[in-house]
Amino acid sequence: MKNLFGPHSQESLGLFSAFGYILFFFYIGVKTDMSVVLRTRKSATSIGTAAVMAPFLCGITIIHFNSAKYLDLEHVRMLGFLTGMLCLTPYPVVSSVLNDLKILNSEVGRVGLSSALVSEMFSIFFNVTAALTRTLSKYGVREALVCLAVAVLFVFLVIFAIRPILFWIIKQTPEGSLVSDHCVYCIIIVALLTAYASHLFQFYSILGPYILGLAIPEGPPLGTAIIKKIDTFVNGVFMPIFVTTCAIRVDLADLFNWRTKNGYPDNFMVQTLVIILVTVIAKFVVCMIHPLWNKMPLNYALSLSLIMSCKGIVEMAAYSLIKDMMEIPDNVFALLMVCMMIISTIMPMLLRLVYDPLKKYAGYTRRNIMDLGRNTELRVLTCIHGDENILSTIKLLEATYPTKEDPICAFVLHLIELIGRASPIFISHQLQKKKNKNESNSYLSENMVDAFNNFENEVNGGLTVNTFTAVSPQEMMYDDICTLALDKLTSLIILPFHRKWSSDGNLIELEDESLRELNYRIMERAPCSVGILIEKAEMTHILSEETPYSVCLLFIGGKDDREALFVAKRMIKNPHVKLTVVRFIAESNRNSEIKDWEGMVDRELLNEIIMIKHKVGKVKYIEKSVKDGPETVLKIRSLVSEYDLVIVGRQAGVESAQTCGLLQWSEYNTSINKHR
Repeated sequence: MKNLFGPHSQESLGLFSAFGYILFFFYIGVKTDMSVVLRTRKSATSIGTAAVMAPFLCGITIIHFNSAKYLDLEHVRMLGFLTGMLCLTPYPVVSSVLNDLKILNSEVGRVGLSSALVSEMFSIFFNVTAALTRTLSKYGVREALVCLAVAVLFVFLVIFAIRPILFWIIKQTPEGSLVSDHCVYCIIIVALLTAYASHLFQFYSILGPYILGLAIPEGPPLGTAIIKKIDTFVNGVFMPIFVTTCAIRVDLADLFNWRTKNGYPDNFMVQTLVIILVTVIAKFVVCMIHPLWNKMPLNYALSLSLIMSCKGIVEMAAYSLIKDMMEIPDNVFALLMVCMMIISTIMPMLLRLVYDPLKKYAGYTRRNIMDLGRNTELRVLTCIHGDENILSTIKLLEATYPTKEDPICAFVLHLIELIGRASPIFISHQLQKKKNKNESNSYLSENMVDAFNNFENEVNGGLTVNTFTAVSPQEMMYDDICTLALDKLTSLIILPFHRKWSSDGNLIELEDESLRELNYRIMERAPCSVGILIEKAEMTHILSEETPYSVCLLFIGGKDDREALFVAKRMIKNPHVKLTVVRFIAESNRNSEIKDWEGMVDRELLNEIIMIKHKVGKVKYIEKSVKDGPETVLKIRSLVSEYDLVIVGRQAGVESAQTCGLLQWSEYNTSINKHR
């Protein structure tokens, strides 16, 4: 132990922690999308500005009219500096809290993140001003002007030299792959050199790497490659060391030291506590005013105030830095750190209690296809995870036969996992005036947008396509999907299956459990019907009179099967589709009279199919008697190879004679019952 924790061990830990903190700010800069500031709505800009200025003005006022009476000039200067630090809302802290609470891409989360990014601009200005003020007081005007000129030159160098080089590197990278490791390592070395240069010219060492990180295009291929290289070391190794070194500097016994050596009350500590309370209360109140003024719900305003009031690792580092620079007393330092830890613990807990993203679905009647009237537009939300989902989705929409009499409005959502950036993005491609070649996510969605636009043009009037791209963490994608379905009043959501087969349908190429979990969450929360599209073989079928599209509906009974039946009935209108309805009847109930309401509704709908069968030759109706679930499965297996598309109702949690015994050995039944 003595060898491991020797007299100089704390210096080694301090070196590691400082190195980790520099990489952390570079890491945050890379993940930050600066274009969000330009796209930020007025509400977020107002909230972000007020969250900084209001508590700062309140704090300065208290210092001028109250604190200055009890403190000397040096302590007043320290307190003014602390007021500036207490008023900031660090973007990394807000992003981390929202990500931990799984509300990063919720409505209040997006506004809070944008507001925090606006506040972050004030933080950069404050840090530069503080560094120049320190240089001015210590070395004089000439040295301060030199440092300012170097800072301006560095910003111009990053914008007009380094950033174009980074875009050139991206252009040289093959599509779908990440930037080479050599380029990534060179960029990291440059980031460390900028940290040394920042320290050399009297700025904080984190400033250079942070500005360089902001200049790096976020997301794939470059931003993602850098994040993947340093994420484990930064978040798993260096930052825990940094937090430890900051925490071990606090002696909790100092927190109870409210008197000076002479026995008088420690006015500096008292006034520091007053400023902490004033700035926290002022920030909380002012962040509520704008939402309430715009007639937002009270819980929305409370949630936004809680988000903007969060504290974390950035404040911990700032207080440690201030202690070293200004020689803040140990008891005041302990007070600052303890207050920070209390706020960072309480605010997320209150936010979880106040804000529930699922409340927006409460009281909403689930839309479905059965309730649609005749000649009513069918609104469908289709989700795309990759290019392999595009063709199968188009074929399914084509089979539903969009016409001017029975139009379809398709909302196509391309889902991209949030890697290499901190803020989620939701793009409406219809609202984009032009394609931005530097926008990586628009580029990734280009194939999807072109394919569905071409499909819309081929249909000529019966189909309206609106394309979107959502970039968010995979465990939170359900909120983007359900919110879009809710806003657009869709009747059906189509999701890709979590398994991907080879082109011949014999081998499983990929099984994504996170995608499977996403589908479960959507089925739990969706405001409309949900269909999962399973493509076991590559769909190359061309709909024509010579090669009709054969569809089979497996009908057992219940509302899910009736919903599937209405989808199949819509396909009958397509002259290139042949429909076969196979009804499975339990042998024990074959000759019994139907008395329950569900059975009577099923029989009525099936009678309509039988009537259509007599009128239209391309419809078949078959009844098959089965004893139990295993026999049902055997008969289904003998049928499925004959059809291009098989439509099946879900029947979750409902066991009938036709499905008896299936729940005991079904491959996916455990998870379905657990989550539904």
